[in-house]
Amino acid sequence: MNISEKTYHQLKAKIIANELVGAVSENELCQELSVSRTPLREAIFRLMTEGWIEPSKNKTKMIKPITLSEIRDIFQIRKDIEIMVLNLSWDNQNPQLYAAIRDKIEAGFSDKNQTLLVEADNELHEQLLSDCHNAIVTKTLSFIYDRLRMLRSDKMKNDSIINSSAEHLKICDAIIARNIEQTREAIALHVANSYNRLFSSFK
Repeated sequence: MNISEKTYHQLKAKIIANELVGAVSENELCQELSVSRTPLREAIFRLMTEGWIEPSKNKTKMIKPITLSEIRDIFQIRKDIEIMVLNLSWDNQNPQLYAAIRDKIEAGFSDKNQTLLVEADNELHEQLLSDCHNAIVTKTLSFIYDRLRMLRSDKMKNDSIINSSAEHLKICDAIIARNIEQTREAIALHVANSYNRLFSSFK
């Protein structure tokens, strides 16, 4: 991984964690990340093309916040894309991998460990994307998940991960049982509930 690539991942992680908000200061970021302007600007340009940073009227660059309008746009397509991912991935799935994710969720509940629950959340989505073998769908959903993680880092209450993880358990159970209709229903319910949880965080 070259310096530009490393800087890109560092900046993106900071944006998703809401550690970098508002105006982008190249001087401050060069000092903080110990990089020169060239790899920093390359990373910033890449993040602009991906929709993480946007120009403002006074020619400064700003971190693009997630808005209610964007949430609505995301959830207009999220269920259909996730069902597509399920259909594409179904014959490629190894139920043992989903059983391991289920075990991690159960351990998170047992230990009251929200970090473990968040890890299992990410692993479930990543495993489904990996199994679907479609680069375009993977790129689209990965961006959506990262945008939603940005919102969760900023606004979501701790109990939201508990509710989300309970829904993930049902998805894992249906996959392990090789019941695709039940899995579709569990995904649809999870997406609907996720929208309600996220939308309420703005109130």
